[in-house]
Amino acid sequence: MNPDSLSDEEILYIVDQTDLELHLAGKEIKTRSWEVPSVVMRKFGFRRFVRSGDGKPDILARIEAAFDSIYRKQDLATGGHIGVFMYRDIFARISPPHVGGIERIEPFNHVDLTPVQLRIIQTEPEEMAVFLDQFCDVSDIQYGFRELKPPFAAMEPVTRFIDRARLHLHAAAAILTGGYDYRGAVQSALLATELSLKSPALAQGLTEDEIKKRFGHNYKALADFIFEAYPAIDVDRVRRVLDKQPGYVANRYDHGQPRRIEVGHIVMGAQYVVAEIIRLLSDRNLRADFQPPLARHYPA
Repeated sequence: MNPDSLSDEEILYIVDQTDLELHLAGKEIKTRSWEVPSVVMRKFGFRRFVRSGDGKPDILARIEAAFDSIYRKQDLATGGHIGVFMYRDIFARISPPHVGGIERIEPFNHVDLTPVQLRIIQTEPEEMAVFLDQFCDVSDIQYGFRELKPPFAAMEPVTRFIDRARLHLHAAAAILTGGYDYRGAVQSALLATELSLKSPALAQGLTEDEIKKRFGHNYKALADFIFEAYPAIDVDRVRRVLDKQPGYVANRYDHGQPRRIEVGHIVMGAQYVVAEIIRLLSDRNLRADFQPPLARHYPA
C-alpha cells in the first residue's frame, strides 16, 4: 500500500478504526493520542521514523491531523492545573504548558481569549498586568506542587492538603470557563483557600484534629498563625484577599450569592493565596524568571 496515494478520508477511516481497536484493548485517550499514529505508520510499512522536527514524514503529519480531527481539544489535553483569568466580565481559561528544561514561554499562547481579545488586551496595560499575575500564579500552582522542598514533600498531610486545594481550584476554573452557573465556583474557591492555608500549619507540626478544633473554618485566624511562623509571606496582600472573601459556612446557606464579577475576584484571589502558599513551601516562582522583573498588581 502506498499511503501517499490515500485520500484524507481514507486515512481518517484507517486512523479511526485503529483508534477503536486500541480503545477496545483498554488504552485510554491520552495514550492513544501517541500510540495510534505509530500503529498506523506500522500498518503502512514504516518500522522506524522521525516523530517530530526535520525528517518527519508528511504521511505522519496527515495521520496525526486525522486523529486530532476526531476529538475535541479538551479530550486530548495532557492534564495539569487549569486556572481562570477574568477579562472585563468574561472568564478565560489558563492552561500552563508542560515544559522541561529551559524553554521560552509565551503566556498569551496559553489562555483561551479570542484573537481579537488578545489584540485588544495588549493595548490595556492594567489588564495585561492582571493577566500576567494570574498566569504566574496558575503556573506556580502547577509546577510548584511537584517541587515542594524536601521537608514538606515528605509530609503526607501537607502534600495532600495542597493537592486538595488544587483540586477545588481546578473545579472553580472549570465552572467559570465552562459556561455553568458561575455561583457554583464560590464554595470551591473558599475550600481551596482554606485547605491551602492548613498546609503550612501542618508543616509546623499541628495535626489535622488540632487545626480543626483550634480554627474550624475560621481561616483568617489560621492565616494569623501562619503569618507568625512564615513572615516571608506577603501578609498584607493575603489579608486583603481573605477580607474580601465571604465566610465559607455562611455562603453555603446564603440565598443571596455574589455577583458575576465578584465571583471572578473570589476565584482569582483564591488562586493567588494557593499560589502564595505553594511558593512558600517550594522553590517555584515564575515571576522571578521574567526579565525585567515583574511587579505584582493583582490582587491589589
